[in-house]
Amino acid sequence: MTNQEILGIAMEQSAADLNCKAEDFLKTEPVVVRGGIGPGAKKYYQEPVSANLVSYGNNIVASVKEEYQEVIEEYLHKFTFYHCFETPNIHWLEDKLRKEGQSVCFMAEYYLPDINKVKPLSCEYSLKILHQEDFAELYRPEWS
Repeated sequence: MTNQEILGIAMEQSAADLNCKAEDFLKTEPVVVRGGIGPGAKKYYQEPVSANLVSYGNNIVASVKEEYQEVIEEYLHKFTFYHCFETPNIHWLEDKLRKEGQSVCFMAEYYLPDINKVKPLSCEYSLKILHQEDFAELYRPEWS
């Protein structure tokens, strides 16, 4: 697998999460799409999600509920995209969203591996795949 293939898979998953197209992450301008969790979204995503902002380094794609679209669009055009996830700019967004009964929450950073830098490591331990039957002895009445 190449770095480009890994990036493509990540963008496809983010597109499913945000209800957008993977190509939206390659644009140079902000992209705002109608909010809602897509059918192929990560299973731990649950409604309501008022807004979800994602960047792969070119722009920000925002999946936004209609009632918050104006605030998010203003935010995305007010600051350079790579500063939108930083303070004090995020405080500006927090102030605007608070007036709407919302707040900034669940910020996370994810990194994709560079396969040119990932090298196999030696391991002193033997590894084997265990199956359900391998755990049968561990299910004991005194532990129930």
